[in-house]
Amino acid sequence: MRNLAIAMIIIALPCVSSAQGNRAYSWEASVSGIYQDSKSIGGEAGSSLNVDSEIGFGINMAYNLSSKLSLGMDFEYLKPDYVATLVDDTGMNDDLVINHEMTQFNARFKGTFNLMEGPFTPFLEGGLGWSNFDSNVVDGPPATGCWWHPWYGYICSNFYSTYDETLFTYGVGAGIRWEFSGGSFLKASYNYWEMDGMGQAEDSALQAGRIEFGWGF
Repeated sequence: MRNLAIAMIIIALPCVSSAQGNRAYSWEASVSGIYQDSKSIGGEAGSSLNVDSEIGFGINMAYNLSSKLSLGMDFEYLKPDYVATLVDDTGMNDDLVINHEMTQFNARFKGTFNLMEGPFTPFLEGGLGWSNFDSNVVDGPPATGCWWHPWYGYICSNFYSTYDETLFTYGVGAGIRWEFSGGSFLKASYNYWEMDGMGQAEDSALQAGRIEFGWGF
């Protein structure tokens, strides 16, 4: 196993060294794997939200204004488990505990500054956007819709609305980038995103690691 790892490094080195790092005036696209850390958020009157760590995925697009500066967009999708404890501040009812799985979608605009122009470079980034959190808990009775299908005839189905929230987010990140011959690249980064609109919630920031593999064109 050790010899195999050494061989892979030796094979990859010429690819890295032959890349010029000339990113200026080019587009790039990537797919990413995301590891979002667990999160505990305290609320009013002792209510709390505990979100488990989760692995998700994303797609990314960017345009390189120069070899050092790029502007782009990220789209991410995750489904973390969570436990929400809702405390009745009147003391008349028992606490409500919800143990379920949420759906999280992030859409963000981001700027990236590469510290060096070559094929290997550390980078810093910052951005803003929105995150939608769907509890997947229904918020009322279903609505029924009916339509005519050309093969199956008249069909009716129930549709459920759920509790969800869209929050403004902003944050920063740091990482390293490797470019290979042929225009492909690999990026590894750590990201910190603050969620706005959480009221009096304590420590509402999300932290995640990301691995990206992409192509320039």
